[in-house]
Amino acid sequence: MGLDRRAVIAAAVEIVDRHGAPALTMTRLADALGIRSPSLYAHVRGQLDLRRALWLWAVADLGERLGESVMGRSGDEALFAFAAAMRDYARQHPGRYQLTLDPPVPFDDEAAAVRRRANAPFRAVIRSFGLDGAEATHAGRALRAAIHGFVALEAQDAIGSDGTDESFRQLIVLLSRGLQPTALSH
Repeated sequence: MGLDRRAVIAAAVEIVDRHGAPALTMTRLADALGIRSPSLYAHVRGQLDLRRALWLWAVADLGERLGESVMGRSGDEALFAFAAAMRDYARQHPGRYQLTLDPPVPFDDEAAAVRRRANAPFRAVIRSFGLDGAEATHAGRALRAAIHGFVALEAQDAIGSDGTDESFRQLIVLLSRGLQPTALSH
């Protein structure tokens, strides 16, 4: 059958994409692969190992897409592209996006390296506004919280559906204004 860890992870991603992260169980995964549950343990050590592998995969996947979105861009253009790519990812792959919000415990060196690579496009956007050090860290956290907040509220249908594209655009305009050097000096 050619079953390996990569195929197991791919099948798990498919379940998450179709039914959401909470629906993923070892039994459901084994059924999807056409094997008995004990056979899964040859490829993953258990639910925690599976969730860790999915987090690593989803964060890397999101990071690649965000990187592609900001390539060759800077300032406002990069911020708008980044925000749109993040929103699109959360809309198109809500289960995967949810996985990115549940880091593995313990958070080891491999997880830190994957997160660092995935965050590189975001750091580039922040740097393109001339920010670095602690100022960049605080601005980055605020941006991430604002974008994620909008995306999460939208996913829960907590902000309605009429005019949300314009509301999102205006949010990014406000965030961009806040990143201007004169705005941050106050």
